[in-house]
Amino acid sequence: MTDYILIKKSQIPLFKNIPFFYKTANKEYRLYKKKGDYLDDSRLSSGNHPSMYIHYADKEKARIELTKALNKDFAKKVSEGRLREIRQALTNIVNEALTPGQEKNINSLPETVEILIGRYSKDHAAMALLTQLGSNSSVLIEHTVNVTALVLQFCFFHRLSETDTQQLSMAALVHDIGCAKIEKELIETPKRLTDKQFETYTTHPELGHATIIENTNFDMAIPTVVMEHHERLDGSGYPKGLNRISAYGQLIGLIDSYESLTYRSKLFRKKKKPYESLSIIKDEIYEKKFAKGLFKKFTACLTK
Repeated sequence: MTDYILIKKSQIPLFKNIPFFYKTANKEYRLYKKKGDYLDDSRLSSGNHPSMYIHYADKEKARIELTKALNKDFAKKVSEGRLREIRQALTNIVNEALTPGQEKNINSLPETVEILIGRYSKDHAAMALLTQLGSNSSVLIEHTVNVTALVLQFCFFHRLSETDTQQLSMAALVHDIGCAKIEKELIETPKRLTDKQFETYTTHPELGHATIIENTNFDMAIPTVVMEHHERLDGSGYPKGLNRISAYGQLIGLIDSYESLTYRSKLFRKKKKPYESLSIIKDEIYEKKFAKGLFKKFTACLTK
């Protein structure tokens, strides 16, 4: 294993306290930027610099500085109310948290939630538009951001407590964290999954639950949602076929289903209009998969 780690180009401007190195034609690593310096703005804007690396020994320090910088950038976008940039900044944060091997980045998400709720509580009508803005992100990240926006819409419409809003927002951000441990092509394929692929896919709630337990000290309500969001009240869900599901688990499961139907096209089905998605979920209410009262509450926040 090399002693140096390549930095993403988009992240280079965010580092100050980590020394940068570049690789020579002879494949030797030389110091490019010392600790405490930012790269020159003209070099950053023009891209007039070589690929940047950090030393492996600085990996943890770099992770901490990066997550702080991402949240600082996010807070700035939120304070200025620039909706499209808010979505991109949130997408960047979620991307880091869902990157395999970067599980400790999950611990930065509570601060992200506080920033987001601060803006949403002031202007949740505008923030609801997050789900309507386009994104070039991966399927998993776009889905996560959309579900989080819909959860916030629900929480503020129904005036849920600050604790419930914070925990539900956190649960939304990490509900599919287990998918980061599954082959990316399987997650993003537009084709119908084979039986074997689906069997692999259904492991993601347990993988996500383990990731949260091992890397955070979050309230148990969060990993419970991660485990339960594909369970259904009639016992037809997975991974355990439960018919007793927490209130949080039921809500995230319902919103997760709605988002997938409304915002995601597959080769075997087109994405639905909101009323079509709700009609499909309504049929599942009759099958006792979701609670009728919860469905009414969710519908109300969409048709306000």
